[in-house]
Amino acid sequence: MRALVMRGFGDVAVEEVPDPVPGPGEVVIDVACVQPSVTECMLLAGEPVAMHAVLAARLAEGLARFGGDEFAVVIRDVGPPGDGHAPPGGGPRPGDRVTAVETAACGRCAACRRDRPDACPRSQVLGFSTPGAFAERVLVPAKTVVTVPDGVSASEAAAVQPLAGAVHGHALADVRPGETVLILGAGVMGLLHTQVARRGGAGLVVVTGRSAAKRDLARLAGADLVLDAADDVEAAVRDATDGIGADVVFETAGGAPDAGLAGTSTLDLAARCVRRGGRIVMVAVLPEHAPAPLGLLRERSAALLHPRSGAGGYAPGSGAFEHALRLVRRGDVDVAGLVTHRLDGIDALPKALEITRDKAAYGALGPAQVDLFDWTRA
Repeated sequence: MRALVMRGFGDVAVEEVPDPVPGPGEVVIDVACVQPSVTECMLLAGEPVAMHAVLAARLAEGLARFGGDEFAVVIRDVGPPGDGHAPPGGGPRPGDRVTAVETAACGRCAACRRDRPDACPRSQVLGFSTPGAFAERVLVPAKTVVTVPDGVSASEAAAVQPLAGAVHGHALADVRPGETVLILGAGVMGLLHTQVARRGGAGLVVVTGRSAAKRDLARLAGADLVLDAADDVEAAVRDATDGIGADVVFETAGGAPDAGLAGTSTLDLAARCVRRGGRIVMVAVLPEHAPAPLGLLRERSAALLHPRSGAGGYAPGSGAFEHALRLVRRGDVDVAGLVTHRLDGIDALPKALEITRDKAAYGALGPAQVDLFDWTRA
């Protein structure tokens, strides 16, 4: 089969690699649609964000397979039963249209034995610690497979992982009915958080954005107040909340200097906009040694939270991925409208990475998707 191979930072190509073979508790899936994340693009380019050191160590040992945890696939082959819990419905079968959770707990450590897989110290992350879906086929644990319901397209299913992350973020922040939510950044993650906040019962929803087009999308997504990121955001938030500040702030902009606050970071802006005792959720991936306004956070008694990735749910009958897919199927959240660039064939992966890393240059709103085959004809 063919897959994206990394020879060094900024040096990727699509090459022939061995076909995966499923072992106990594993499935091989044919990739129908895949999209890169901004984080993956940053790491492939060599930017010093989280996981950079791990990837550098792998490259020092030779070629690396990296990236590809947002995808829609069709099950090709199922290995013999293995450890772990089978997905609802009796387990995956060849021909099923699915996606998969990117993080798989080991199932054997003390945390897993106590039903706390989120604390597993040996979790495997698809595309990071194991080869991902930047390939024609990929091997995943059967327990991570999530069935895509009828009415959800391959493109939508490939885009559902970031939405599941937004669901995790809002659960972690415990957004309560009527609370003011400030979302810094109107990119894909900012717009997804806006839609989840609006559907989840938040009160005033405020979004900042740099471009007029993205600010318009934030309004369509349900924002009550949309601010130009270059303006005095802190003053506007204080004015809109009678001087209290936002109950919850989601930082989705990446911590870049913000012209609206004399060149300080968006994390600093979040700390200035949150109310006393409020919560700040770090959604964007920051540099490994990004500065933080610890004194201001302490003075505000503000909690700085980091949403988890992967599986997990907040109800006995549904996980975060299942819930995210349900939101899409019902039309509660629009992910299709965030896909503006679609390419054909696995050889288009390097171009998709380029578009996703520099969306402004290409006029892209979200990640560029790559279609490998039409799963409606599979």
